[in-house]
Amino acid sequence: MRERPEGVVKDDETPNQYCKRITRERAKNFYWAIITLPKEKRSAVYSIYTFARRCDDIADSSWELSKKRDHLGRERSKLESLYEGHPEDKLYEALGKTIDDYEIPRTYFDQLIQGVEMDLTKERYETFKDLKIYCFRVASVVGLALIEIFGYTDEDAKKYAIDFGLGMQLTNIIRDVAEDYRRGRIYIPEEDRNRFDCDFAEIDSSGINGQFKELMDFEARRAREHFENGKQLFSFLSPRTRACPAGLYGVYSNLLKKMEKSGWDIWDSRTRLSTVRKLSSVLGQWFVSLNQ
Repeated sequence: MRERPEGVVKDDETPNQYCKRITRERAKNFYWAIITLPKEKRSAVYSIYTFARRCDDIADSSWELSKKRDHLGRERSKLESLYEGHPEDKLYEALGKTIDDYEIPRTYFDQLIQGVEMDLTKERYETFKDLKIYCFRVASVVGLALIEIFGYTDEDAKKYAIDFGLGMQLTNIIRDVAEDYRRGRIYIPEEDRNRFDCDFAEIDSSGINGQFKELMDFEARRAREHFENGKQLFSFLSPRTRACPAGLYGVYSNLLKKMEKSGWDIWDSRTRLSTVRKLSSVLGQWFVSLNQ
Protein backbone atom coordinates (compact mmCIF):
# COMPACT_ATOMS: atom_id res chain seq x y z
CA MET A 1 0.00 0.00 0.00
CA ARG A 2 1.24 3.48 -0.82
CA GLU A 3 1.96 5.86 2.05
CA ARG A 4 1.96 9.02 -0.14
CA PRO A 5 -1.01 8.65 -2.51
CA GLU A 6 -0.50 12.09 -4.04
CA GLY A 7 2.94 11.15 -5.33
CA VAL A 8 6.04 13.29 -4.95
CA VAL A 9 5.47 16.75 -6.43
CA LYS A 10 8.65 18.30 -7.82
CA ASP A 11 8.97 22.07 -7.67
CA ASP A 12 10.60 22.36 -11.09
CA GLU A 13 7.86 20.44 -12.91
CA THR A 14 5.08 22.10 -14.87
CA PRO A 15 1.55 20.75 -14.27
CA ASN A 16 1.71 18.80 -17.55
CA GLN A 17 5.13 17.36 -16.70
CA TYR A 18 3.87 16.24 -13.30
CA CYS A 19 0.89 14.40 -14.79
CA LYS A 20 3.01 12.86 -17.52
CA ARG A 21 5.52 11.55 -14.97
CA ILE A 22 2.83 10.04 -12.73
CA THR A 23 1.25 8.36 -15.75
CA ARG A 24 4.59 7.03 -17.00
CA GLU A 25 5.48 5.68 -13.56
CA ARG A 26 2.11 4.21 -12.63
CA ALA A 27 0.12 3.45 -15.80
CA LYS A 28 1.91 0.25 -16.76
CA ASN A 29 -0.83 -0.87 -19.15
CA PHE A 30 -2.08 2.55 -20.27
CA TYR A 31 1.08 4.40 -21.10
CA TRP A 32 2.00 2.72 -24.38
CA ALA A 33 -1.51 3.25 -25.73
CA ILE A 34 -1.62 6.88 -24.63
CA ILE A 35 1.56 7.82 -26.50
CA THR A 36 -0.17 7.04 -29.82
CA LEU A 37 -2.25 10.21 -29.37
CA PRO A 38 -1.35 13.70 -30.64
CA LYS A 39 0.70 15.64 -28.06
CA GLU A 40 -2.07 17.95 -26.86
CA LYS A 41 -4.46 15.05 -26.37
CA ARG A 42 -1.79 13.04 -24.57
CA SER A 43 -1.40 15.83 -22.03
CA ALA A 44 -5.14 15.91 -21.46
CA VAL A 45 -5.29 12.15 -20.93
CA TYR A 46 -2.36 12.32 -18.50
CA SER A 47 -4.35 14.74 -16.32
CA ILE A 48 -7.42 12.48 -16.30
CA TYR A 49 -5.33 9.45 -15.42
CA THR A 50 -3.46 11.29 -12.64
CA PHE A 51 -6.72 12.41 -11.04
CA ALA A 52 -8.08 8.85 -11.12
CA ARG A 53 -4.77 7.47 -9.83
CA ARG A 54 -4.65 9.90 -6.92
CA CYS A 55 -8.17 9.02 -5.79
CA ASP A 56 -7.56 5.28 -6.15
CA ASP A 57 -4.28 5.47 -4.27
CA ILE A 58 -5.98 7.20 -1.35
CA ALA A 59 -8.43 4.32 -1.05
CA ASP A 60 -5.62 1.76 -1.31
CA SER A 61 -3.25 3.53 1.08
CA SER A 62 -2.28 2.24 4.54
CA TRP A 63 -4.00 5.21 6.18
CA GLU A 64 -6.78 4.86 8.73
CA LEU A 65 -10.32 4.98 7.34
CA SER A 66 -10.97 8.44 8.75
CA LYS A 67 -7.85 9.81 7.06
CA LYS A 68 -8.85 8.26 3.73
CA ARG A 69 -12.28 9.86 3.99
CA ASP A 70 -10.69 13.19 4.86
CA HIS A 71 -8.33 13.10 1.88
CA LEU A 72 -11.04 12.09 -0.58
CA GLY A 73 -13.10 14.94 0.84
CA ARG A 74 -10.18 17.26 0.11
CA GLU A 75 -10.06 16.06 -3.49
CA ARG A 76 -13.77 16.75 -3.82
CA SER A 77 -13.22 20.25 -2.42
CA LYS A 78 -10.32 20.84 -4.83
CA LEU A 79 -12.55 19.71 -7.70
CA GLU A 80 -15.21 22.18 -6.62
CA SER A 81 -12.61 24.96 -6.43
CA LEU A 82 -11.37 24.01 -9.88
CA TYR A 83 -14.81 24.34 -11.44
CA GLU A 84 -15.07 27.74 -9.74
CA GLY A 85 -11.85 28.72 -11.51
CA HIS A 86 -9.37 28.27 -8.65
CA PRO A 87 -7.10 25.23 -9.15
CA GLU A 88 -5.21 24.39 -5.95
CA ASP A 89 -2.23 22.30 -7.10
CA LYS A 90 -0.39 21.12 -10.20
CA LEU A 91 -2.78 18.26 -10.92
CA TYR A 92 -5.77 20.57 -10.87
CA GLU A 93 -4.01 23.16 -12.99
CA ALA A 94 -3.47 20.52 -15.68
CA LEU A 95 -6.96 19.10 -15.21
CA GLY A 96 -8.46 22.57 -15.47
CA LYS A 97 -6.96 23.08 -18.91
CA THR A 98 -8.29 19.69 -20.00
CA ILE A 99 -11.77 20.52 -18.73
CA ASP A 100 -11.73 23.92 -20.46
CA ASP A 101 -10.38 22.56 -23.74
CA TYR A 102 -12.76 19.60 -23.99
CA GLU A 103 -15.78 20.71 -21.91
CA ILE A 104 -15.75 17.63 -19.68
CA PRO A 105 -18.73 17.52 -17.28
CA ARG A 106 -17.97 17.62 -13.57
CA THR A 107 -20.30 14.68 -12.95
CA TYR A 108 -17.69 12.26 -14.35
CA PHE A 109 -15.16 13.27 -11.70
CA ASP A 110 -17.74 13.33 -8.92
CA GLN A 111 -18.87 9.81 -9.82
CA LEU A 112 -15.29 8.57 -9.87
CA ILE A 113 -14.78 9.81 -6.30
CA GLN A 114 -18.06 8.14 -5.31
CA GLY A 115 -16.82 4.88 -6.79
CA VAL A 116 -13.52 5.05 -4.93
CA GLU A 117 -15.40 5.83 -1.71
CA MET A 118 -17.25 2.53 -2.14
CA ASP A 119 -13.91 0.81 -1.45
CA LEU A 120 -13.88 2.37 2.01
CA THR A 121 -17.10 0.71 3.14
CA LYS A 122 -18.01 -2.10 0.76
CA GLU A 123 -15.93 -5.28 0.84
CA ARG A 124 -18.32 -7.70 -0.90
CA TYR A 125 -20.80 -7.62 -3.80
CA GLU A 126 -23.80 -9.92 -3.80
CA THR A 127 -24.69 -9.67 -7.49
CA PHE A 128 -23.14 -8.53 -10.75
CA LYS A 129 -25.78 -5.79 -10.85
CA ASP A 130 -24.26 -4.41 -7.63
CA LEU A 131 -20.69 -4.74 -8.93
CA LYS A 132 -21.61 -3.04 -12.20
CA ILE A 133 -22.39 0.19 -10.33
CA TYR A 134 -18.88 0.17 -8.86
CA CYS A 135 -17.26 -0.63 -12.22
CA PHE A 136 -19.21 2.14 -13.93
CA ARG A 137 -18.05 4.70 -11.40
CA VAL A 138 -14.36 3.80 -11.30
CA ALA A 139 -13.85 2.83 -14.96
CA SER A 140 -16.68 3.66 -17.35
CA VAL A 141 -16.85 7.32 -16.31
CA VAL A 142 -13.14 7.59 -17.13
CA GLY A 143 -13.94 6.28 -20.60
CA LEU A 144 -16.74 8.83 -20.94
CA ALA A 145 -14.31 11.62 -20.03
CA LEU A 146 -11.67 10.32 -22.43
CA ILE A 147 -13.93 10.20 -25.48
CA GLU A 148 -14.54 13.92 -24.99
CA ILE A 149 -10.79 14.27 -25.57
CA PHE A 150 -10.70 11.77 -28.44
CA GLY A 151 -13.70 13.34 -30.18
CA TYR A 152 -16.60 11.25 -31.48
CA THR A 153 -19.15 11.42 -34.26
CA ASP A 154 -22.32 10.19 -32.56
CA GLU A 155 -23.81 10.05 -29.04
CA ASP A 156 -23.95 6.25 -29.35
CA ALA A 157 -20.21 6.31 -28.70
CA LYS A 158 -21.00 6.83 -25.02
CA LYS A 159 -22.73 3.48 -24.53
CA TYR A 160 -19.78 1.68 -26.12
CA ALA A 161 -17.32 3.63 -23.95
CA ILE A 162 -19.27 2.42 -20.92
CA ASP A 163 -18.99 -1.21 -22.03
CA PHE A 164 -15.30 -0.79 -22.81
CA GLY A 165 -14.67 0.50 -19.30
CA LEU A 166 -16.60 -2.40 -17.79
CA GLY A 167 -14.46 -4.87 -19.74
CA MET A 168 -11.26 -3.25 -18.50
CA GLN A 169 -12.34 -3.14 -14.87
CA LEU A 170 -13.54 -6.76 -14.91
CA THR A 171 -10.16 -7.79 -16.30
CA ASN A 172 -8.45 -5.89 -13.48
CA ILE A 173 -10.67 -7.66 -10.95
CA ILE A 174 -9.71 -11.06 -12.34
CA ARG A 175 -6.00 -10.21 -12.36
CA ASP A 176 -6.04 -8.85 -8.80
CA VAL A 177 -8.40 -11.42 -7.27
CA ALA A 178 -5.85 -12.80 -4.77
CA GLU A 179 -4.34 -9.43 -3.86
CA ASP A 180 -7.79 -7.96 -3.23
CA TYR A 181 -8.86 -10.98 -1.16
CA ARG A 182 -5.82 -10.61 1.09
CA ARG A 183 -6.72 -6.96 1.62
CA GLY A 184 -10.20 -8.00 2.71
CA ARG A 185 -12.04 -7.25 -0.53
CA ILE A 186 -13.88 -9.65 -2.82
CA TYR A 187 -15.17 -8.08 -6.02
CA ILE A 188 -16.27 -11.35 -7.66
CA PRO A 189 -20.02 -11.41 -6.94
CA GLU A 190 -21.25 -13.79 -4.26
CA GLU A 191 -23.86 -15.18 -6.66
CA ASP A 192 -21.06 -16.26 -9.02
CA ARG A 193 -18.94 -17.79 -6.24
CA ASN A 194 -21.98 -19.72 -5.01
CA ARG A 195 -22.84 -20.86 -8.52
CA PHE A 196 -19.44 -22.54 -8.86
CA ASP A 197 -19.12 -23.48 -5.17
CA CYS A 198 -15.87 -21.55 -4.94
CA ASP A 199 -14.50 -20.62 -1.51
CA PHE A 200 -11.63 -18.13 -1.67
CA ALA A 201 -10.50 -19.05 1.86
CA GLU A 202 -9.98 -22.59 0.65
CA ILE A 203 -8.10 -21.38 -2.43
CA ASP A 204 -5.86 -19.22 -0.25
CA SER A 205 -4.93 -22.14 1.98
CA SER A 206 -4.87 -25.06 -0.48
CA GLY A 207 -4.33 -23.58 -3.95
CA ILE A 208 -6.50 -23.24 -7.04
CA ASN A 209 -8.95 -25.99 -7.93
CA GLY A 210 -11.49 -26.86 -10.62
CA GLN A 211 -14.19 -24.63 -9.12
CA PHE A 212 -11.90 -21.62 -9.21
CA LYS A 213 -10.96 -22.27 -12.85
CA GLU A 214 -14.62 -22.57 -13.84
CA LEU A 215 -15.41 -19.35 -11.99
CA MET A 216 -12.59 -17.51 -13.76
CA ASP A 217 -13.72 -18.88 -17.15
CA PHE A 218 -17.14 -17.44 -16.42
CA GLU A 219 -15.81 -14.04 -15.34
CA ALA A 220 -13.50 -13.88 -18.38
CA ARG A 221 -16.43 -14.54 -20.73
CA ARG A 222 -18.31 -11.67 -19.13
CA ALA A 223 -15.33 -9.33 -19.50
CA ARG A 224 -14.94 -10.31 -23.17
CA GLU A 225 -18.62 -9.71 -23.87
CA HIS A 226 -18.28 -6.14 -22.65
CA PHE A 227 -15.02 -5.68 -24.56
CA GLU A 228 -16.48 -7.00 -27.80
CA ASN A 229 -19.44 -4.66 -27.54
CA GLY A 230 -17.16 -1.81 -26.46
CA LYS A 231 -14.99 -2.27 -29.55
CA GLN A 232 -17.77 -0.68 -31.57
CA LEU A 233 -16.56 2.59 -30.06
CA PHE A 234 -13.60 2.64 -32.45
CA SER A 235 -15.72 3.36 -35.52
CA PHE A 236 -17.05 6.54 -33.87
CA LEU A 237 -13.54 7.93 -33.38
CA SER A 238 -11.08 9.35 -35.89
CA PRO A 239 -8.29 6.99 -37.01
CA ARG A 240 -5.83 9.30 -35.23
CA THR A 241 -7.41 8.86 -31.80
CA ARG A 242 -8.87 5.36 -31.99
CA ALA A 243 -5.34 3.95 -31.65
CA CYS A 244 -5.45 4.62 -27.90
CA PRO A 245 -8.56 2.56 -27.00
CA ALA A 246 -7.65 0.01 -29.67
CA GLY A 247 -4.24 -0.36 -28.05
CA LEU A 248 -5.81 -0.77 -24.62
CA TYR A 249 -8.06 -3.46 -26.06
CA GLY A 250 -4.99 -5.25 -27.37
CA VAL A 251 -3.20 -5.08 -24.02
CA TYR A 252 -6.15 -6.17 -21.91
CA SER A 253 -7.33 -8.92 -24.26
CA ASN A 254 -3.79 -10.35 -24.26
CA LEU A 255 -3.70 -10.11 -20.48
CA LEU A 256 -6.88 -12.17 -20.33
CA LYS A 257 -5.45 -14.69 -22.79
CA LYS A 258 -2.25 -15.06 -20.78
CA MET A 259 -4.16 -15.71 -17.54
CA GLU A 260 -6.47 -18.18 -19.27
CA LYS A 261 -3.57 -19.99 -20.95
CA SER A 262 -1.91 -20.46 -17.55
CA GLY A 263 -4.97 -22.39 -16.38
CA TRP A 264 -5.80 -19.41 -14.15
CA ASP A 265 -2.61 -19.85 -12.17
CA ILE A 266 -3.03 -16.31 -10.87
CA TRP A 267 -3.46 -16.72 -7.12
CA ASP A 268 0.18 -16.42 -6.04
CA SER A 269 1.60 -14.23 -8.81
CA ARG A 270 0.32 -11.15 -10.63
CA THR A 271 0.05 -11.65 -14.38
CA ARG A 272 1.97 -9.07 -16.41
CA LEU A 273 2.81 -8.47 -20.05
CA SER A 274 6.34 -7.59 -21.11
CA THR A 275 6.97 -4.17 -22.62
CA VAL A 276 7.51 -5.80 -26.01
CA ARG A 277 4.20 -7.65 -25.71
CA LYS A 278 2.42 -4.44 -24.77
CA LEU A 279 3.90 -2.56 -27.70
CA SER A 280 2.99 -5.33 -30.16
CA SER A 281 -0.53 -5.44 -28.69
CA VAL A 282 -0.95 -1.68 -29.13
CA LEU A 283 0.45 -1.57 -32.68
CA GLY A 284 -1.40 -4.68 -33.79
CA GLN A 285 -4.80 -3.42 -32.68
CA TRP A 286 -4.07 0.05 -34.06
CA PHE A 287 -3.62 -1.38 -37.55
CA VAL A 288 -6.76 -3.48 -37.18
CA SER A 289 -8.78 -0.46 -36.00
CA LEU A 290 -7.75 1.59 -39.05
CA ASN A 291 -9.89 -0.70 -41.18
CA GLN A 292 -12.99 -0.39 -39.02
